[in-house]
Amino acid sequence: MNKIELQAQLDLKKWLDSETQHRDMCGMYDYCKYCDINDATPCATASIALEEATNAIDDVKYAHKSLGKNFDYEKVMTKKANRKPLTFAEKYALSDDIVKERYEILKNAFTDTEKGTLPIKSRISKQCDTYRRGGDIIGKITIIGTSLRINLPLDPDAPEFNDGKTPHVNMGHKKVYEEVPFQFKVNSKLALKRALALIEIVKAL
Repeated sequence: MNKIELQAQLDLKKWLDSETQHRDMCGMYDYCKYCDINDATPCATASIALEEATNAIDDVKYAHKSLGKNFDYEKVMTKKANRKPLTFAEKYALSDDIVKERYEILKNAFTDTEKGTLPIKSRISKQCDTYRRGGDIIGKITIIGTSLRINLPLDPDAPEFNDGKTPHVNMGHKKVYEEVPFQFKVNSKLALKRALALIEIVKAL
């Protein structure tokens, strides 16, 4: 069934339900939270988005590993409900596909090195994913809330990073970020593009 056929089917159901309930049922279905009224087939698109989101949650529920770490969905959700801190791997598992896709892009950017140069290796700890070249930390990836962030060994006060185009935070006051005080939030396509440029700057140091 294509989107146009699905839209027609959902429109008919909505009309019949509205007749039965004696009220307009538009906006009353579970998939309505994904609705974009400007879409040519809003109900169909929203219904498909809900199905994909549900399948993604099911995948997480039955996963036994996340980034190579043991993962128990029920235990993680209990920790979250009790406001206990989650590990990086647990946060990753609960993240949406966009965050996971951006993480993979950032990881590849860090570890992709030219032949003959020192390799950059990743190590996942409870707090973050740390990247080292030799004995030096050249970056960290963290997830705070639902936000993906990178920390780099750049000077947060340097003029070239304070032109308004690269909003960042100085996290050098925290021990875990002493070597990588420059924190940049990767929460959009543009931010991802800028993050990749920052990683290249660090790799060239």
